Amino acid sequence: MALSTDRLAHAIGTLADGIDRGVHVMGRACAWLTLLLVLLVAGDVLARYIWHVGSIAEQQLEWHLLAVIAMLSAPFTLQQDENVRVDIFYQGFSERTRRRIDILVFFLLVIPTSVFIAYVSMRFVTMAYQMGEGSATPGGLPDLFILKAFIPLGFALIALEGTALGIRALLPRRH
Repeated sequence: MALSTDRLAHAIGTLADGIDRGVHVMGRACAWLTLLLVLLVAGDVLARYIWHVGSIAEQQLEWHLLAVIAMLSAPFTLQQDENVRVDIFYQGFSERTRRRIDILVFFLLVIPTSVFIAYVSMRFVTMAYQMGEGSATPGGLPDLFILKAFIPLGFALIALEGTALGIRALLPRRH
């Protein structure tokens, strides 16, 4: 029986590792998107103040990229343990108590909340797509459903990373 339990733990750990790799790739992509955003903003500022020209679409693209970066980097932030947490008590707890807290937080708070928000936000994506929603500003960007789709995607990725972290807290430490 111990062999099958060990195999199951190994398979679940491998699943958590796969989720982590995917989230890590997403985090790296966000780093490049951030560089692109900085270049876009710099170009926009130069165009407005040097050549006195501007583009509504470019300005909206900057805001849209910022939103995409926020939604896609949140799971990576969680993975890297850089998320906001009240550490005043947590740091003083034993490793065992911290693991128990992590299990509760991930399985009872992070995952259900993220899945709920991802599910509910799909309605807004669908509505935006069906309406052909675009920017209300002349010269703005069309197809806002694409931007809105990053809300359920980001929360689904948070739920996945929460699952990986919850699994890690459940499994015995691997050396």
